[in-house]
Amino acid sequence: MSNVMSRAASARQNQPASEIKVPRERIVTLSVAADLCPQALPRVLGLIAQHNILPLSIAAKRREAVQHFAVDVDNPPDQALAVLLAKIEAIVAVQSASARPAKRARLSA
Repeated sequence: MSNVMSRAASARQNQPASEIKVPRERIVTLSVAADLCPQALPRVLGLIAQHNILPLSIAAKRREAVQHFAVDVDNPPDQALAVLLAKIEAIVAVQSASARPAKRARLSA
């Protein structure tokens, strides 16, 4: 592990859990529906990473001919969120993408 990574891990371990948690009202869920494509989820996550956003949680479910992804992120600025959604929707396999305030259950069974 590099020195930078080990310092970051050490800093996280020294923080109380209350400082690490993100208040629920700041969490936004990015919901994506995509064709069955093995590259759809990695491409969506790649775009999120390019915007320097670290997902809080990721859920994925496949139903018949559609994949559904829900990615919880700490509330990005509105303009950055609009650009990110436009880029996600531009992925060929993506049918739709939206953002909404997070709920407890991301994907229904």
